[in-house]
Amino acid sequence: DVVIFENKDWRINGYVNFSRNENKITELPANMVQENYSPKNGAYAARAEVGRPIGSFYGYRYKGVYQNTDATYARDAEGNVMNDAKGRPIVMKNLTATCQPGDAMYEDINHDGVINQYDIVYLGNANPTLTGGAGLTVKYKQFSINTFFHGRFGQSVVNTARMNNESMHGNANQSTAVLRRWKNEGDITDIPRALYGEGFNYLGSDRFVEDTSFLRLKQLTLNYAFPKSICNKLGITSLTCFVTGYNLFTWSSYTGQDPEVNLPSRPTDLATDGATTPVSRRYTFGFNLSF
Repeated sequence: DVVIFENKDWRINGYVNFSRNENKITELPANMVQENYSPKNGAYAARAEVGRPIGSFYGYRYKGVYQNTDATYARDAEGNVMNDAKGRPIVMKNLTATCQPGDAMYEDINHDGVINQYDIVYLGNANPTLTGGAGLTVKYKQFSINTFFHGRFGQSVVNTARMNNESMHGNANQSTAVLRRWKNEGDITDIPRALYGEGFNYLGSDRFVEDTSFLRLKQLTLNYAFPKSICNKLGITSLTCFVTGYNLFTWSSYTGQDPEVNLPSRPTDLATDGATTPVSRRYTFGFNLSF
């Protein structure tokens, strides 16, 4: 706690603290199963990779939506359309499904014309780069304001709530985002076409991996300390009234309900946000007195 400014009537002091936790896989046993992946919609690969931290995400790189038929043709590393033995353009496949206009486009890492486990790459991890808090107290005569800020930065999670609400794969309620989905050839959008019960338009990819960095005003308290003259008349030593607000403001670019997502208890589990109930905004009012 550091005094920033002080004179007869004013006193300002504050504090800041930060923490950082890093981990990295340096070696793996030869007989260890290093990857577990189910080729299906919504699935991310569970992978242990030397040089990467535990809690990492592995999946596909989402490149948008195939606008038209020409866009579905497989291309080599130089960007040229690949042809089969009869000279016909090879059409991309998402796993076992032949791609059509309006389907999700994923990066073909090895340029073989098929999106599969060989195109899975590192997408990020759930370990925050920095976690910290800060507080400021401003006192003027009998009044004082206390603040506490909490933040977490550089953390990523899979927004599974958004994934489910944009999948258009079943009969569940969907987000308004699907109103801008692909409908006709030439449409430029980031939301694939609707496919009931088929296709692979929401494979585990960076489309649903989001940065949950945030700064939150966790607590703000306004105090008023009654003068000694009033306390003496009341027969008490001190009297202070206060009003406190909790979780008043949050600054974040995260699209989910609450960026303060709980991490999984096991480091090998995927960090996801299924739209759990966010923290509530609360207010309290009271008095502190001593005799």
